[in-house]
Amino acid sequence: MTRRFDSIILDASCLLNLYATGHLREIAIALPNQFWVADYVAEREALFVCCRSRTDGKEVREPVDLSSFTEEGLIQLMRLEEPVEEATFVALAAELDDGEAVTGALAFHRGCAVATDDRKARRVLGQLSPPVELVSTLEILKWWAEESRIPRGVLSAALAEMQSNASYIPGVRHPLYEWWRSVVGRSGS
Repeated sequence: MTRRFDSIILDASCLLNLYATGHLREIAIALPNQFWVADYVAEREALFVCCRSRTDGKEVREPVDLSSFTEEGLIQLMRLEEPVEEATFVALAAELDDGEAVTGALAFHRGCAVATDDRKARRVLGQLSPPVELVSTLEILKWWAEESRIPRGVLSAALAEMQSNASYIPGVRHPLYEWWRSVVGRSGS
């Protein structure tokens, strides 16, 4: 069941993971959450996914193009605007990379959840007062699968694309690791 967050800000890795599935549009349409990305992340961090060339099978970098998503309102860009947001960004940047820090600062001050798989970011953002709500790539994908009743073959292919194009494999301690493993049909990483 989908946890109800009005807004979720995707960090760079989560955005790249979802983009790499080839189903980001369907995910954004299916879920009731508004997806956001910090302008810093969109412009400086989430720039490419890797994929296999259809002609020679070599790995190539595919640019991440969010323009159609933003034009359709499926993903909106957010930027630091207030001095208090900037101050929180600076404080968080002492512990996190700039993309996670700006994402966390925006979420903290605007009451959004953060989609991240980074353990340190989850720990730091979870220790703020009040803590930032956190979701993971796999939670979003599981919500999408449940909300849209995605056929297992389509879901398995999407997870395989994410693994191949964004190099994402969840850790064995991830709460949805067994779900992921059952969908991709593997006994481990």
